[in-house]
Amino acid sequence: MAQSPTGKAVSKVASTGGGRTYRAQRPNTYYAVLVVIVVLGLASVVAARSSYKNGAVTTTSAASLPQAGTTTYAALAFDFCGVLQPTLPAAPVALSSIQVIGNGVIKIAPKDATTAGSNSTMALVAKGYPGLKLSATSVSYPSNAISNASVTYKNGETCPAGTPDAGKTAQVGAALWSSFVSKTPVINANPASAHVQGSSLITVSFVPSGATVLRPSQASITQMLKENAGSVATTSTSTSTSTTSTTTSPSTTTTTMARTSTTTKQG
Repeated sequence: MAQSPTGKAVSKVASTGGGRTYRAQRPNTYYAVLVVIVVLGLASVVAARSSYKNGAVTTTSAASLPQAGTTTYAALAFDFCGVLQPTLPAAPVALSSIQVIGNGVIKIAPKDATTAGSNSTMALVAKGYPGLKLSATSVSYPSNAISNASVTYKNGETCPAGTPDAGKTAQVGAALWSSFVSKTPVINANPASAHVQGSSLITVSFVPSGATVLRPSQASITQMLKENAGSVATTSTSTSTSTTSTTTSPSTTTTTMARTSTTTKQG
């Protein structure tokens, strides 16, 4: 039998759990929000206690390195037409935040944001070394440390005779390995804008398109690792007392490497 209008009204009121004075539905959304707030609060407390107990872990992107006020070292080399050039002698004067210290190693010590992070580039290396010039179209390499004479290679020129890439058209660039264990470098067509950071390997090149750029010599990599290890040790043992340090420029090591190439003569 169908319910009367009065019966329907009574049933509706009963289903809401209240009388005529309780016309609104229960605030389920409100309670749900409270539950979420409580859960997130508990989670943040647990995370904070864990960080305090174990030490907070912060991550720094490669683009933000090197940081101002730090000192690190990297290995530097020059590959022209498949031949690894002699390492640059130490710069006579520190003219830039990145200084060539000899043995294929550069010291990276930015003082402020203008030379830190992404502003730490190979252009600063060239700025601090007489005779060294880098651009998107050419590279000038000091061939005589006394007179600052240099040899210049430009995009589109051919490699000279006697080199593994002799007769081939080449262009300038820079290869960067993020660490000494890295196998694949990042290639930058403009060596001046190549990003420089500690513990990395950098080779400024003039090679044919697609050629494998040579890494810095093992002697340079080993020296870089020693310099970085010494820098870490000095930082960890420093005290509030004043310390006077004397830096002796390492002797220059000349290492020449070459890519092997096979030439097939067609009849």
